[in-house]
Amino acid sequence: MNHLDHTQHILRQLIAYPTISADSNLQIIEYLADYLDHVGADVLLNHARDGTKANLFATLGQGHENGVLLSGHTDVVPVADQDWSHDPFDMVERDGRLYGRGTCDMKGFIAACLTKAQDYAKLPLKTPVHFAFTYDEETGCIGAQGLAKLLQDQGITPRLAIIGEPTRMKAIEGHKGCCEYTTHFHGKAGHGSMPDIGVNAIEYAMRYGTKLMDIAQDLQGRAPENGRFAPPWTTLAHKPDEFIDLSQLDACLSFLTKLESKLAA
Repeated sequence: MNHLDHTQHILRQLIAYPTISADSNLQIIEYLADYLDHVGADVLLNHARDGTKANLFATLGQGHENGVLLSGHTDVVPVADQDWSHDPFDMVERDGRLYGRGTCDMKGFIAACLTKAQDYAKLPLKTPVHFAFTYDEETGCIGAQGLAKLLQDQGITPRLAIIGEPTRMKAIEGHKGCCEYTTHFHGKAGHGSMPDIGVNAIEYAMRYGTKLMDIAQDLQGRAPENGRFAPPWTTLAHKPDEFIDLSQLDACLSFLTKLESKLAA
């Protein structure tokens, strides 16, 4: 079996694990650990606090310093309420393309790593090759944060990392930083007919959101010259990973009619 066929064979097995971020990834981690252990890698598992998920870190070659790290995440985004023409966890080939949840993002890269691991294991490596496969990337890179701390504590310091996200086969040597946070608004319950005796948390949330939009507009004027990112300025969005294309806001208007005005007089 050639490299491509072997990679597709592995990928089919990886796709069959429904590793949606909300669910456990322990079965796929067990598969990856067994595979890498079989080719001679030193395998380390790093579990989440609740024990339902785990990261995997494996090494071929000797030493903790100056290695090359191949990294990918095992979780995928949900498939609920999506119009798939086939089972998304049963990979199919059609017109020279492979279809299944996670084929690109990013089990295809993990499958390629496993295929090459067999080759690396046969070499007298002077530079260690590391494999890092994490959980919950799609929900905030949660697994990677825990694994990074573990590697730091153990003094494992790779020289460079290759992260196999789908980039149309173009090398991306950097990306913007990211800060995500949630703001809660608390008011005082009341009735729409007497808004003055309550505090409407929605009103203050709207003021806050409007201020964020003003800041986002201002940031566009602060783009550095010859910026390489698209867009080149710092961006700010109410929802980090996606825009909502439809929203609804209900309002209540209590007004005086002409008749009510006459009665009041």
